Amino acid sequence: MTKEEKEKAGVLKRFMIEHFPFTALRKSGFFKAEMKGDYEAQAARVCQFFGYETVYEYGAIEISCHLSKVKPAPDDPFVTVLPSIYE
Repeated sequence: MTKEEKEKAGVLKRFMIEHFPFTALRKSGFFKAEMKGDYEAQAARVCQFFGYETVYEYGAIEISCHLSKVKPAPDDPFVTVLPSIYE
């Protein structure tokens, strides 16, 4: 494996660990047990499910939405903004 390939693999590993909780997603059936530690397979599964070209598209778009709460606080905003992970 070249130095560049090792760096890419390290970036992918850190991204997957930060954004995709393996154990919870395995328990839900999204990831298979044999995917543990295989970050390329995990990323491929995420891309296949969400229709991404690359896993790094995850979280790239800012989302604005209304979140209803059972007991909202008086200062809760009507619209919640979830910023892009890249900003």
